Amino acid sequence: MKTTTLIFLCLTLNIAVGWAEDFHLKQTQIAYTPGVTLESLTRYVLELPDHHSQTFTNFASKAMMDAVASLPRGSVLYYDGSGLIAPPKQVQIDALEAFCKKKGIGFINSPTN
Repeated sequence: MKTTTLIFLCLTLNIAVGWAEDFHLKQTQIAYTPGVTLESLTRYVLELPDHHSQTFTNFASKAMMDAVASLPRGSVLYYDGSGLIAPPKQVQIDALEAFCKKKGIGFINSPTN
């Protein structure tokens, strides 16, 4: 019984590691519109496998957290900020990093690209 349990555990870990991937959360802006603040034009794009993506208006929003929570455990989320756009508040970045850690997802902050 112990041997069977050990084999099952090893197979499960191998499968979980096989699903783990690198994901990028990129900061970008939509085209400038006169009379609109630059902050409201900022978007965050989570690049998913197969060239799919999800776009978020607010950093560390519930929608973003839900999307990050669906990433496979053991994955790494890279936050790729833009050097030309004001970054999100540090408290928001820290909240996302803590959330990733809680979910077993690595977090790497690359503030400029």
